[in-house]
Amino acid sequence: MIQYKYQVGGSLTVDAPSYVERQADAQLYEALQAGEFCYVLNSRQMGKSSLLVRTRHRLQQEGFKCTTVDMSNIGCENITPQQWYKGVIGELWLGFKLLGKLNLKAWWQEQQDIPLPQRLNKFISQVLLSQFPDKKIFIFIDEVDSIKSLDFAVDDFFALIRFCYNQRAIDPEYNRITFVLFGVTTPSELIQNPQRTPFNIGKAIELHGFTLDEVQPLAKGLTFEDSNAQAILKEILAWTGGQPFLTQKLCQLVVNSSQNTVSKQLTIPPGTEAFWIESIVKSCIIEKWASQDEPEHLRTIRDRLLCNEALAGRILGTYQQVLAGVDVATDDSREQIELLLSGLVVNQQGYLKLKNPIYQAVFNSEWVAKQIDHLRPYAKRLNAWIESKEQDQSQLLTGTKLQSALNWSKNKKLSDLDYRFLAASQELAKLQIELDLAAEKQARQIEREKAEFAIFAAKQANQILADARRTARRNAQKLRLGKGWIASLAGGVTSLVLLMRFSGLLQGMEWAILDSLFQARPPAKVDQRITIIKIDESDIQKIGQYPLSDRVLARTIETLKSYNPKAIGLDLYRDMPVEPGYQELVKQFNTTPNLIGIEKAVGSQVYAPPVLAQKGQVGLSDQILDGDGKIRRALLSIRLANGELRLNLGLRLALHYLETANITPKSLPNNANYIQLGKAVFVPFQANDGGYVRADTGGYQILLNFHGTQAQFENFSIADLLSKKIPPEKLRDRIVLIGSTAESVNDMFQTPYSNRIFGPPQQMAGVIVHANITSQILDAALEGHSTLRVWPEEFEWLWILLWSGVGAALSWRVKSHRAVIAAVTIASGEMIAIAYLAFLNGWWIPTVPPMIGLVVAAMTLPMITNKQLEKIQLCQTVELLVAISKDQPAAGQIAIEYLKQAESLENQALIEQIVSNTNS
Repeated sequence: MIQYKYQVGGSLTVDAPSYVERQADAQLYEALQAGEFCYVLNSRQMGKSSLLVRTRHRLQQEGFKCTTVDMSNIGCENITPQQWYKGVIGELWLGFKLLGKLNLKAWWQEQQDIPLPQRLNKFISQVLLSQFPDKKIFIFIDEVDSIKSLDFAVDDFFALIRFCYNQRAIDPEYNRITFVLFGVTTPSELIQNPQRTPFNIGKAIELHGFTLDEVQPLAKGLTFEDSNAQAILKEILAWTGGQPFLTQKLCQLVVNSSQNTVSKQLTIPPGTEAFWIESIVKSCIIEKWASQDEPEHLRTIRDRLLCNEALAGRILGTYQQVLAGVDVATDDSREQIELLLSGLVVNQQGYLKLKNPIYQAVFNSEWVAKQIDHLRPYAKRLNAWIESKEQDQSQLLTGTKLQSALNWSKNKKLSDLDYRFLAASQELAKLQIELDLAAEKQARQIEREKAEFAIFAAKQANQILADARRTARRNAQKLRLGKGWIASLAGGVTSLVLLMRFSGLLQGMEWAILDSLFQARPPAKVDQRITIIKIDESDIQKIGQYPLSDRVLARTIETLKSYNPKAIGLDLYRDMPVEPGYQELVKQFNTTPNLIGIEKAVGSQVYAPPVLAQKGQVGLSDQILDGDGKIRRALLSIRLANGELRLNLGLRLALHYLETANITPKSLPNNANYIQLGKAVFVPFQANDGGYVRADTGGYQILLNFHGTQAQFENFSIADLLSKKIPPEKLRDRIVLIGSTAESVNDMFQTPYSNRIFGPPQQMAGVIVHANITSQILDAALEGHSTLRVWPEEFEWLWILLWSGVGAALSWRVKSHRAVIAAVTIASGEMIAIAYLAFLNGWWIPTVPPMIGLVVAAMTLPMITNKQLEKIQLCQTVELLVAISKDQPAAGQIAIEYLKQAESLENQALIEQIVSNTNS
């Protein structure tokens, strides 16, 4: 036997005897049975959580899979989008008891590259629907209004729920999953981005107050005779309007009141139930309501009304009209939505109506007037005006303050003092406008008389000033700045450009020019010393797995050895066995002395195959990425913390090839960092080489002079090799590189060849990059082709100074602006041509800094020239006016004043100085 207990606040248990079943219970259950998405959005403490618990239990009893995700439990402060989505998935994982069926941590890590909403969708479609085949799944989302406190938008979450609904038309599996939303909000607030489709699915389940027929289970807890109990219930509903929280609380108060009597059974005379209930309501709820509001209910409503200061005035104004009996039609405005969500009012046939007498008594007209008084924007001025017995007009409102106060007062029922204060302020504003208009009219009359007086004198002064300016302009046009300005300007512009360069502002543009030079260079011939065995998408599909098994790789090496290549580069990580065939692969590693494997030593390390590591047949696979993600440098070697030197894969292959020609590296005596290799000397990359600024120079780096793309190398598929379809001369005595070119393997890099106007940039496989490094070293050592070289910094400075001087000289020599533009364009073309020819011969020389110097110098010199000529012209004009003033004092002085008014403060001081010097 379950002890009867009223539930005041919180969710009722599934077997609670005081649970009141309403029309919403049947509507929600039937809608969910039919597979409809539903939402129960209403004010707080209307029984939403109890309805959730009851409905979920009922569905679970029928064998359906159900869980609840409480949004407030996930958190809303100091949480990232990734943590939030992971919290939602974690709640589903725990709620559906998948602890022993799915490793959530491992699953989450596998989805790192997938956007967060897509991860949640994948969890629903690939985990939930597959874990519970042929089962209906119900997900109850509680406290959805918690999303308003998040620092980020979760529109995608509700868009995903809409997607699951719409997906039913495409994938019938989605018919098995249904969402139910509970919270204090509206559907329009779920997706807040106005550019996206609003949340427009699902069936709204409305929660109304208890009716007398529905509330009969509560009569069982009232210790009265049946007739008394029914009358008491009727009076309770009259006060609460059926509001669940208040109804349960008032029932409990009635029981407590009856138990406090001397006799165990309180007898209430028929007809006095209304008086008795009213006394309990007033003494235990309405009077001193703030201190008696436990559990908190009325304070929650108060805080919701007043929490938003910007909106509180309009909310209270609307509620004030409802209290006054005005018919306020619903219009979905922000203030009406907040008022409805507070629970104070309800929507009855399109009009706002008071929910119950308790709310009306607590939040009455006096309370609203007091809150509005606290919000009144002009309270200080009003109080000061009243203290002056309405005589101090300085306290009245004017201008924007008055307009703001009038806007605030709309739709509000204010006191007589408020209306008198606003009316007096409007009268003062009207009077001030009339006085301003009269003063403005008088001022215009005075100005008109002054203007008429000045017109006569101004005509003569204007003529004198115009003649003096014309004469000074003719004289100034014959002048030209000295040639010394060219050198000074070139030096100044060069300093500015160097400052820009050393700050790193030009680095990206320098890289872009270098990329353009690589792309504009004629394609090189196919390198006959290197062959690439590629593993592309078709090979992976034929073999059926990736990484390739050790057996397939062992067969590849064994087949390749039959062609007698000089060196084999295995650009595939093999730190772990990939069965079957591991022992076969170890055998091939032990019997192939010219095979070089790879390891990654920088950053996240990947170890080399143990066998190759013991034999010292390992090269580095690490690549250096510039700030824009492209490869322009090669990392030839690094020295580990233990002092061990590790060489790049491409360098190891090239050295192995060169050993057959008795070519070995040697350090130059005058500089140990300069390496002599055959006909070439390798110089390590420096932090400011070429267009770089303070680059990382760790290890031994060189600028990568690409031989070309995949088209500049012989390449065959691994399938062709295994089926022995490759001509022997394509492999014999060559360096053979084995590596993946499939995009799915993700061993792709951006290079100078990656720039594209349309579509994604073309990427280069890592094995092609290694082939380029090997080819560059062989070209340098065997044929004397230089690596990509750069000038010393001093030469680059002189180069920038030269072109800055050219720009200044062109601008000094040519007067026409169009001619200057044409000359600068031609000079720019010549500079680019020089840079291109230098690049073809292995030099990377600066292009962007001298180009800026050329253009800036050409643009700046005319400005300086005009500035100097304007100053000379001004001086001559003043001298002419001073001379005229001796014969025509009045007109001359007015002309000088006119000239001063038309000039800047600096020129005004210069004019006064010239006049003073001339008169003295």
